[in-house]
Amino acid sequence: MLHLILPTNIVKKLSSHGLGVLTYVALCSPAFAQTDQSLALANDASPPAPAAQTRLIPRIENEIARIESEQGPFGASLSEQLQSLATRYQDQGLHEEALIALNRAIHVQRINGGLYDLSQAPLIEQTISSHVALGDWNEASNRHDHLLWLHQRNFADDDPRMLPVFEKLSDWHLNAYSVNRSSVIGHLLNAYNLYNNSLALIQSNFGQNDLRLVDPLRGYALANYYFANLRFEQNDPAYRSQFNQPTSTAEFSTRDNRRSDREIELKLRIDQYIQSSYVQGKKAMLKIVDIYKHNDNVDPKEMFIAQVQLGDWYMLFNAPKAAAKEYEEALAMVDEKNDEELSNYAKSVFSHPTALPDQPLIETESYELNGESEFVMVKYDVTDNGNTRNIEVLDAQPENNIGLRINVKRNLRNAIFRPKYENGKAVDTTGIVHRFVVPNS
Repeated sequence: MLHLILPTNIVKKLSSHGLGVLTYVALCSPAFAQTDQSLALANDASPPAPAAQTRLIPRIENEIARIESEQGPFGASLSEQLQSLATRYQDQGLHEEALIALNRAIHVQRINGGLYDLSQAPLIEQTISSHVALGDWNEASNRHDHLLWLHQRNFADDDPRMLPVFEKLSDWHLNAYSVNRSSVIGHLLNAYNLYNNSLALIQSNFGQNDLRLVDPLRGYALANYYFANLRFEQNDPAYRSQFNQPTSTAEFSTRDNRRSDREIELKLRIDQYIQSSYVQGKKAMLKIVDIYKHNDNVDPKEMFIAQVQLGDWYMLFNAPKAAAKEYEEALAMVDEKNDEELSNYAKSVFSHPTALPDQPLIETESYELNGESEFVMVKYDVTDNGNTRNIEVLDAQPENNIGLRINVKRNLRNAIFRPKYENGKAVDTTGIVHRFVVPNS
């Protein structure tokens, strides 16, 4: 049996407004699962390389030595061999060794191709994989910034060739923020701006109803959801410290004159994003539905998902009647299509309550539960309006971890669910049993 593992830092700071444990439950939903190697979590271990791969390393090293003796330390063909060596190291989980080879390959590439040579891009992306595998998210973020800088030196921001890097970086920053909510400036704001860049680029080059708008619109909506939840954290010292915010009136009077105009402007801008987050996210979700309506031959499953996720948006902002309207329209569309595969998919989506938000952009992982993992097993009900009731802790490990029990119950109490549907209508669901697992630190 597989159980959801929650990042330790998230469990330690379960919030009172529905984030934390249940967010990570929801984001693992198989209905919207996706995989991206560059966004894999830091504890993703590479499989051991076969013996044949291991034997290749001395051969590559010998080839590197031969090139150096013939062409010098910056021979043009060195970069390819160094990248091949790094790949073999990564296959064996030797990421520090891989980074040494990759950094040298990038240096060689710059010497031969120039500082702005785009052939560095695959090498930079490969370093990102190793930094993530080593758990060095800060350096992985720096490398993503380098990747953006490199492309901006070669293309204008409205050049369609910028789209892949905008998409890669926006998803990266949103994923990084979901793991560490403290980095509003470093990740959430970057994700928000990059999704905007993607949307502007696609609209200017391909039109207002191009299907390529869908993914960045979803990311933009999710970023707005996170901004909306910041309204609950604005009095948190950890949040204010990002803007050099004082923690008391007395401190404000002594430090106010030293705060830079840039800090004030940044804080005001984020406050504006917080205030407009519901409207902007709603517009994004409505736009996705509209785009599908303007495109022929759209997979009905995609249209169904868009309608459901619009309902999810309303549900997250305490509008269950508006959400129910969208859910019922989605189910009615399925009935009209009379498609068995689509019908089975719709039944799977509404066969049980689903914790929200339920989006594909954020990744978590499941592992086999071992006896030493901390967990809390709870029993609860979910009403037809998506609220939880009758929360009861059935078991916990360790038994004396009262704080974890309280946090899980509090988080469940404030969580929002997409309710179960039967015969086209939302129904109460009773006696749900779930085991929330905390990874060993």
